[in-house]
Amino acid sequence: MKAIIGLADRLNHWVFNTIAILFGLVTLLTIYQVFARFILHSPLVWSEEVVRYSMIWIVLLGTSVALRKGLLVSVEIVLHIVPRKIKKMMEVLIVLLNVIFLFILIRYGFILLELTNGQKIGALDLPVSVIYYAIPVAGILGILNALLVLVEILTKKEKEEDKIDGSALI
Repeated sequence: MKAIIGLADRLNHWVFNTIAILFGLVTLLTIYQVFARFILHSPLVWSEEVVRYSMIWIVLLGTSVALRKGLLVSVEIVLHIVPRKIKKMMEVLIVLLNVIFLFILIRYGFILLELTNGQKIGALDLPVSVIYYAIPVAGILGILNALLVLVEILTKKEKEEDKIDGSALI
């Protein structure tokens, strides 16, 4: 199991580095786009589409990596109030609900791919599916990460600070 977790963490590291490179390119392209538009008075026609579609990939892939790292926005106060056993059940339920959502996301992502088959993006002359592939790819990566989080929840040892249940906070 540790080998699978290590492999998934390396994959997430690769995805995170790809996101960082994409974000850097988007930043440079946006700066150049502003320069070309207002200084050179000759805007780039294709740059706005590249920036927009790159941001879609960045957000969706970043969300799947953030799921693994526990960096998604959440309301954790309830988890701090309830006893340990209920906390663990709630954590498992949250991950399972995430997996259900991600399955729905993947299903409708593939439906969108079928609906947009043969369509092209305006200035770039690329298939629209290049953008919509971000949905199922991020969903699959998200499910992988959610399942790893679930395994870690079910197999983790209690730390000293986790031994205090929520009733001590009230």
